[in-house]
Amino acid sequence: MHLTELRYLLTVIEAGSFGRAAQSLHLQVSTLSRAISRLEDRLGVTLLERTPAGIRATASGRLATRYIRRVLHETHAMEDTLARGSLGETGEIRLGLHLPPISPVLMALLREWRMSYPGVIVAPCEFGEESLHAVLAGRRVDVALIPDCLLQNHETAVRVYAEPLVAVLPAGHHLVGQNMLHWASLENEILLLGASGKGAICRDFYMARLPGARLHILEASILSVLAFVRAGFGITIAAQAYSALKFPGLAFVPIDEDTACLPVSLAWRPESEDPVIGKFVAFVRGRAAPHSHTPPLAATSPFQCPCS
Repeated sequence: MHLTELRYLLTVIEAGSFGRAAQSLHLQVSTLSRAISRLEDRLGVTLLERTPAGIRATASGRLATRYIRRVLHETHAMEDTLARGSLGETGEIRLGLHLPPISPVLMALLREWRMSYPGVIVAPCEFGEESLHAVLAGRRVDVALIPDCLLQNHETAVRVYAEPLVAVLPAGHHLVGQNMLHWASLENEILLLGASGKGAICRDFYMARLPGARLHILEASILSVLAFVRAGFGITIAAQAYSALKFPGLAFVPIDEDTACLPVSLAWRPESEDPVIGKFVAFVRGRAAPHSHTPPLAATSPFQCPCS
């Protein structure tokens, strides 16, 4: 049974005659008649009968017509979806996240993508601070937004934006109330870092700015680190995005230094052949570069702070 034969049958029934159907299909009547006969032979039923008024469907033909319309509709929908998917206009992108995606630059990018490609879903995925590399390599996410200081040398990435850094202080700290701070203001403080601080790259990133700080690494998430800052165990440096969450008992104070930023890049697997992923990467590359404040990441070593 072929879809062509099903279309022929539907056309004959709707036209009411082989002649009109053949004319609309640009076929010979004999060709059309033989195709319908083959279909009837395969199904073992009579689908059409001749009457003085023309051709009409038998009971079996009317029943078959309901299924044929459904099959042809689903086939058309499948063909349309596959065609749009091959052009990168439908599908899903699994986006791995390290920081809350509430940067104004990132929000503008996601909003523009949604308006431009409403058929492509962007699904956020959070796996913890140290596992984004593993889930990216293991294809559990398609792309990931990773701070440059945590990028690995083998990862292909392009700079998206620079997230400002703020000092997070407990209520009652002597620096609370300042509109701006400098790195020198935070010397000799106890600096609490979460699990990502175990990596040499991350430690070097912060210690280059606060060489006199007493560094304490907590085997914990950023939310737990903030809880310990609130309890008075020390201070931390965090992305400005966290200040929008309005944690009680904490003060988020901007740091007025050129190096007080956390460049964030979009990383992906270059071997991916998915047109949706390719279109998303091209979109981000084209839109984000003007907002990143630094050149797009190419051969830049993650051991160097690109914003310093």
